[in-house]
Amino acid sequence: MASTMTSSSMSARCGGDSHSLTTIIRVLIFCFSCHLLPSTFARSLPRNGRPLQADATSRLLFVFGDSYADTGNTPSSSPSWHPPYGITWPGSPSGRFCNGFIQTDILAATLGVPSPTPYSRLSDGAPNPSDGINFAVAGSGVTYALGTPRLSIQATWFEGLATAGLFDPEDLKRAVFLISVVGNDYAAYNGSTLEGYIPLTHSVAYLIDQNLRVLYSLGARNFVVPSIAPITCLPSRTSKSGYVECERNATVNKVVALHNHLLGTRLMKITRDLEGSSVLYLPQTKAMMHVLENLAEFNLTEGLRPCVIGTNTTTGGIIACDNPEQHFFWDAMHPTQAGWRAVMSLYTNRTRSIGFSPSLRNWLKSLPT
Repeated sequence: MASTMTSSSMSARCGGDSHSLTTIIRVLIFCFSCHLLPSTFARSLPRNGRPLQADATSRLLFVFGDSYADTGNTPSSSPSWHPPYGITWPGSPSGRFCNGFIQTDILAATLGVPSPTPYSRLSDGAPNPSDGINFAVAGSGVTYALGTPRLSIQATWFEGLATAGLFDPEDLKRAVFLISVVGNDYAAYNGSTLEGYIPLTHSVAYLIDQNLRVLYSLGARNFVVPSIAPITCLPSRTSKSGYVECERNATVNKVVALHNHLLGTRLMKITRDLEGSSVLYLPQTKAMMHVLENLAEFNLTEGLRPCVIGTNTTTGGIIACDNPEQHFFWDAMHPTQAGWRAVMSLYTNRTRSIGFSPSLRNWLKSLPT
């Protein structure tokens, strides 16, 4: 079977003064100390010893990466487990860095399956993982610099489940694997010049590549890989301007562009090297920028200003806006439910007008059944 690779060109703004990229994106994704989650695959095996099988019309979804994909693997001390996170959906904190659902949930809905169970919740009383498992942990990257389980550790968790026979090999070939790595490795690097970041960027792209190859060796074939977030337009950086414009920083934008280029090149090589593999490279940088520049098109009014606006000095609680459905960003780094819906709609519905081709839905239809 031929391998396929789909990608779109990335866009990044350049200009302005050069500052330390570490300072710029150290707060890209909340980082929390997290011990390795316990291996629970033995408890999760069906009592009859047979692998779980997906419905003939659906696909399993496996998720790896960081807080842009994590739906509940972070420790209870994380803000994602405290109000007002989850205020829109499911109505209380769920471990998501959002007021509601995120890209993982929307992708699952597109596949026609429930959002996969977080790995940390696999136990005798947990939901059945027959629709897939979410291994993503906020703060993760491909290095271990931020102290959270890196991508290779998450792949090891999956390996334990796969080699124990939890999933049917044919279902794994049909399954979709979402891999989200949006910048934590750069946040952990204590450097300040573009020259210093170039080797790191090559290493990050290489390690993402290697982890996908490991997953392929364990039975994975179909990968969805988003590009990096538009760092200079995150509220953590736009606060300096009162949330009215993206930070003008040539160094950061060059790192973003280089990351996206190197990753795209490696993903194309994967499809050439690995028989039967298919990769959809989601242009997250471009998609988020398109939404921010066309808010009215998505019924949004607040682009750079986040909904979470501070902490109550009396109670210590987080203060949020009254209209998160109008905001693109929920907090200093993460989109709202409405923001994620807008971004994901570009992958599924609006492909031709801004150069996203083929769409996520078309890619899914092209996969073997």
